[in-house]
Amino acid sequence: MVEILCPHCEEEIELDDDAYGEFECPHCEEEFEWGEEPKAKVKAKSDSEPMSGIVALSHALHGAGALMLIIGLFVSWITIGGFLEITPFGMRISLFGYGESIGWFTFLGEGEGSILAITGILFMILTIVAVISQIINVAFRVMLHMMESDSLEISMKMAYRAYNYRWHTSLIPLVCAGLGYVLIMVGILSLTAGEDGFPWPNFFTIALVGILGGQFYMINQELRNE
Repeated sequence: MVEILCPHCEEEIELDDDAYGEFECPHCEEEFEWGEEPKAKVKAKSDSEPMSGIVALSHALHGAGALMLIIGLFVSWITIGGFLEITPFGMRISLFGYGESIGWFTFLGEGEGSILAITGILFMILTIVAVISQIINVAFRVMLHMMESDSLEISMKMAYRAYNYRWHTSLIPLVCAGLGYVLIMVGILSLTAGEDGFPWPNFFTIALVGILGGQFYMINQELRNE
């Protein structure tokens, strides 16, 4: 128990050590606030349940998705004719030992190239959004795991956000990556019409979409089992 003075009548009042919220003074019947917001309660390590296979696989896929998306900022997603590569930040041309990189903003205001520039810039923005959302998802997972192992204390509000926004931050990377790929394909075909070769997705792109699709499936399995 702790003894405090009523802020209104200054009479002594006894409250529990962990008391928090609004209280009514027994002397003057005025209301007052006391205490700090309680931290999220977690089970002791000895009482915690082992991680299920679904959760472990979901963690692995989300971690792999984060790594792949970060790598995806710098590697080619699409190849055209064996000499032209498409990345989130522009094109790379490699021909007869000559290499050059061209950013999407270079094509702005160049007639038909403007469509490619707009779709390329949107592709870049969507890729960056996917990376940020994926990193947030992984951060939420680490935070919740540390809470369950009694290694971290956070507010109830933050714990609620980390728990409930896992689904959204798992879906956004899949949508952004897929939409970005479709947009840049439209931009490429509007400019080349397939004359220099069809723009084929690289193995990296196929693997990335597969991992992002797999992680979204697993987050739904996680939520279904909770």
